[in-house]
Amino acid sequence: MNLIKWSARVYPAGMPAKPTSSWSRTWPRYRDNLARHLSGISRDLEARVRRCLDHDLGYHGLRPSFGPFFSLIWKEGRPITAIAGELAISKQACSQLATLAEGAGYLERQPNPEDQRSRLLVLTPRGHDLVEEAVRIILETESEYAARLGAGAYRRFSEALAVLYQGLGLPSPADSARIARASRSVGVLPLLSLRIQRELVEGAARRGHEGLKLSYGEVLPLVGAGGRRIHEVARLLGVSRQAISALAQELEGQGYLRREAALRDRRGVNLRLTTRGAGLIRDLVAALDGVEDAFRGILGARRFGNLQRGARELDQALDAPGSAVRRAARGAGADRLVGPGTREIQQLATRLRRQLGSRDAARLAALLEPTGAGGPA
Repeated sequence: MNLIKWSARVYPAGMPAKPTSSWSRTWPRYRDNLARHLSGISRDLEARVRRCLDHDLGYHGLRPSFGPFFSLIWKEGRPITAIAGELAISKQACSQLATLAEGAGYLERQPNPEDQRSRLLVLTPRGHDLVEEAVRIILETESEYAARLGAGAYRRFSEALAVLYQGLGLPSPADSARIARASRSVGVLPLLSLRIQRELVEGAARRGHEGLKLSYGEVLPLVGAGGRRIHEVARLLGVSRQAISALAQELEGQGYLRREAALRDRRGVNLRLTTRGAGLIRDLVAALDGVEDAFRGILGARRFGNLQRGARELDQALDAPGSAVRRAARGAGADRLVGPGTREIQQLATRLRRQLGSRDAARLAALLEPTGAGGPA
């Protein structure tokens, strides 16, 4: 299901950047939106599940992408091509992921009765046990999420999630009552987040941005309008400097980023958006608008508002990866605060967020943003 009828407008690499006023409206929208909030909650959930499965229950060899992968083959085996399409990855990447899961004992390959030349990926008994345990952890985590958001707000949020999941035609749950219950909770977020990311990547491709990877969406918000050091991006994402350097090299090769010597330390390297990079951000914002319009059409105005408010407030309450991205993009450096006054500032921020609400707190943050960042280089 394609959510959006994309326009044919394209930003060529040499097209001049739009005025700063336009950029100042685009950037806050890009860094603070429904898709990013849902993705932040999804990452928090998946990290909790992996940690418990690995450290407490002895399910080793897990990968972040196993959750959506296994959910697609819970009811019955499926061929690699079908799974790759759902996950928006190449057949080769899907096969590599299957090999990792097979090596860990969670799935096996069986002959496809409808096509003797291909094979189906099927969960092993250990794989089924893994999924059952993961669902149990999800439902336990849901109780914490409800406590953070408030029972009523969380109920409205999870109801909207379930309606959206069904409306998008995503894989239906198995007959297990526990798994069916998880499908009406935040347990749907990993597959829903993948669908959103796939729509954004496909939308960007239709606007002239071929060859994008989902991982690019993690780096670009942290680079921001004013640029950022490679080691800072790596620290914020919790990955190695070498990994970010490799991604930055790919983005540079496609014309979205450029490197420049740091002003204070000539040995350091700053990453900055190019004009083409700014065009990508604007096109992604247009795609985000289309995704949200489609969600609103499925849910109706009231349910969509419940989803939007719940996602924003829960993501902020969890201080999930998406929240770290927003802090870094604002330039506030909240994740780096140390020394005298840190605790008092954090307490003040919490009180203000409660008094103002999420929307007005975001407006206040925008007003406090440094004014010298300007647009892309």
